[in-house]
Amino acid sequence: MSCMAHPVSVQICTLNEARHIGECLEAVWANDPAEVIVIDGGSTDATAQIAKAQGARVLEPGRLGLGPSRQVGYRATELPYSAFVDADDRLAQDWIAVMLSEMQAGGYAALQSSLRAVDTGTFWSRGWNEYFIESVQPTADTTMVGRPAMFLTSALQSEGAELTSLDEDTHLSGRFELQGLRQGIGSAVAYRYVEDTWQENTRKWQSYGRGYRGFVAEHPERRQALLRHMTVTIPFGRTWRPVLRGRLEQPAFSLLMTANILSGWLQGPGLDQTPKAASS
Repeated sequence: MSCMAHPVSVQICTLNEARHIGECLEAVWANDPAEVIVIDGGSTDATAQIAKAQGARVLEPGRLGLGPSRQVGYRATELPYSAFVDADDRLAQDWIAVMLSEMQAGGYAALQSSLRAVDTGTFWSRGWNEYFIESVQPTADTTMVGRPAMFLTSALQSEGAELTSLDEDTHLSGRFELQGLRQGIGSAVAYRYVEDTWQENTRKWQSYGRGYRGFVAEHPERRQALLRHMTVTIPFGRTWRPVLRGRLEQPAFSLLMTANILSGWLQGPGLDQTPKAASS
């Protein structure tokens, strides 16, 4: 930490992320945060050791699930800003500086960054990259903040209710909205290693659907909006512009996403104990 470090606690929830955590931390430290906290969910590989060797403060609360693990992180800091980053995220070098500037200028309690796939060499990574371009655009005001994102720590800590493990970002954004706290999407860019097999994407998308169903159980007034998101926005609203750009595979990717999200929705809420974030 340098004497001019940004007053930001970067928090990374991990479970067996030895393949990713080193490179992730290199990109995070290049942004000069005052603190990096890794909340490890019981890794059986070298994740915790690598994180400690690279200067992160490592908390090992066990396999709590993603939402409770997030809370362990932001309850453990005294810094005014907290950033949620995943081990498969790679921050641009000015990410923290840009996010912090836009947070302060806009009076935000939560600000998500823009997002791109690290590479676009496969059907899956091209599909995710186009999805990110369409769904994670700079927006002055939004009701949904995914990750990577920066938050006012005081806003996180004032929210005393426990976060669910499944689709915790939807629940947190819903609580911020009810409190009238401003949320947006900024211009800083992060890059993500995306799921690159049918099995990985199926699991992820179905977890989205189960999480949405759980959120609606708590907030029934959002049911129609989420159904429209699943059945209209994803397969159509976030597909036609990529097709115009010549990405003719995108409808197939979007329909697979929609089908699996709906499958998860029909399964109903379940217990997801994997402390790894799912992008919005």
